[in-house]
Amino acid sequence: MLRRLLKASIVVLLIVGLLLCTSSALALSIGVAPGKMEFSLHPGDTEVQTLHVINQETQKSEFQVYAEGGNEEWFKITPDEFALNAQEAKGVEIAVAPPLMITPGDHDLSICVVSVLPGSDLCIGAGVKVPTHVQITEFPVMAIQ
Repeated sequence: MLRRLLKASIVVLLIVGLLLCTSSALALSIGVAPGKMEFSLHPGDTEVQTLHVINQETQKSEFQVYAEGGNEEWFKITPDEFALNAQEAKGVEIAVAPPLMITPGDHDLSICVVSVLPGSDLCIGAGVKVPTHVQITEFPVMAIQ
């Protein structure tokens, strides 16, 4: 009887702990603009666009921005880590530079923006994935006369 009571208490404590962690994570609020990024460039070229990150929280938050989903080495993100005060926004440069020797085609991945509260021992955070499409186009063919 005592063992069943102990097991039930542990299960209840775990559920309560998970609910508390979930509500904290859902409280974090991130805004980004644009909601989707599209790049179109030739092999070896570089295209730069700005992703605006907004801290919609009532307190300071720390942010990390990175690419995921393949071909991450094509991306240079500046800055890739920063802090924003409540309701503050920052422009993040997203530069795409595919290698010169690549076959033209379409590539889909995500730019991830992750926020964590500073000083949080639990590393609770929230994130947004911005769908990103990169189209590598062929070089124009020039006629030789």
